[in-house]
Amino acid sequence: MKKIVQLVFGDARNVASVLIALALGWACAKWAPAASGWVLVATLIASAFWQAI
Repeated sequence: MKKIVQLVFGDARNVASVLIALALGWACAKWAPAASGWVLVATLIASAFWQAI
């Protein structure tokens, strides 16, 4: 569990990417609940690429 918390809250980019992913997943769940999981996955993948830069 400690590794997961460190991975998510390690630096400002991690916190921002997780918050953006959750916000987009939540917003999508309001309009298209079936697609919210895919939006969350796509956003997390995009965040991983952003972290790799």
